[in-house]
Amino acid sequence: MPEFIVTIEADSAPQVVLGQILLGGTVTALKLEKRKLVSVSELVKKYGLSDETIRTKCISINQGSNGKHMYDPDAADSLLKNSKFRRGPRRKN
Repeated sequence: MPEFIVTIEADSAPQVVLGQILLGGTVTALKLEKRKLVSVSELVKKYGLSDETIRTKCISINQGSNGKHMYDPDAADSLLKNSKFRRGPRRKN
């Protein structure tokens, strides 16, 4: 019997169970694969920030070499999503 692979990317686990009939077939196996590392260029496209800004903010989670900066997408997302980038000097009241 042929086997078909469906890839689902989501923030939370989908509601799929073994034996469930889905898209005309029966679910026989579920597998969670580790996410691949993302590069600076992918984060630049996603957040619209400069590559230098991303490298400085994510320096603590760098898993690549100095020439090739690679990051875990979940950790980079949490660092870049919650931080606010300010330009210019501090405001004096």
